[in-house]
Amino acid sequence: MRIGVLQLDDVRLGFEYREGDGVPIVFMGGVTSTTATWEPVLERLETSRPIYLLDHRGHGRSSHIGSGDYANWVGQVSDTCQFLERVSGRSVVVGHSQGGIQAFYAAGKKPQLVAGLYSEDIAPHFAANKRHVGSAFIGALKNIGAELGKALAADEQGSGMAARIAGVSLGGDITFGDVRSDEQLQIMADGVLQMDPKIFTTFFEDDSVPSFDLDDTIRAIQCPVHFAYGVPELGGLFVESDLDDLRDKGCDVTSTNFEGVGHSVHFDALEPFVEDLAAFLERVD
Repeated sequence: MRIGVLQLDDVRLGFEYREGDGVPIVFMGGVTSTTATWEPVLERLETSRPIYLLDHRGHGRSSHIGSGDYANWVGQVSDTCQFLERVSGRSVVVGHSQGGIQAFYAAGKKPQLVAGLYSEDIAPHFAANKRHVGSAFIGALKNIGAELGKALAADEQGSGMAARIAGVSLGGDITFGDVRSDEQLQIMADGVLQMDPKIFTTFFEDDSVPSFDLDDTIRAIQCPVHFAYGVPELGGLFVESDLDDLRDKGCDVTSTNFEGVGHSVHFDALEPFVEDLAAFLERVD
């Protein structure tokens, strides 16, 4: 993979890319993720398409924003749209969590640039309907932010941050350490240590809601949409009734429910996830 940079007015977006043939694939992770989260997927995904791995603003190789206000989804969605316009062109977009929400709204704003949308364990309804308010998973992410503050104050390295994340509760008696391997915890810790800490204090506020009309966005999308999701009992954030709403508004939607996994399907069910993604890519040109 090679390194690229896209300079926008208020942020520098860092990305990795691999050249190829056909419609490109753009991968975007969730909060706390960097491009490294997709490495196991790419090791197994057999494709000759161009590949782009994009870091969100405030994550990885992308710059922090001066105001420190990440609550406004307009900036994140604009980043996605401009990346499609100026770098990758018309692409299949694979988005996990935050990346899935950004990709969905971008597909509504720039439908001609999104050939297909593969969303991992998130629907735009999660943010639009304020499901993040009171969510145990979002509470866990806030707690990771608190642990990040402690780790930075103590000048801890990645192994210390991984241990801190392992002890964070996902609700009930389940912690991240119960559902993540040591390698996965280290990948997550490395990503968290590269984040702007202000994300944890602004992005999950109760009023952090996209300022786009959800119904208009759904109706504007022209590409196939696929949801790969886990189960709520293990931290999954996808709600199956959203599929009916999407279909009622004209979306071409398919889905795969992965039993026994939670929010991070590409971590917890890697091989089936790659098979599911490959099957979706066969539908899109």
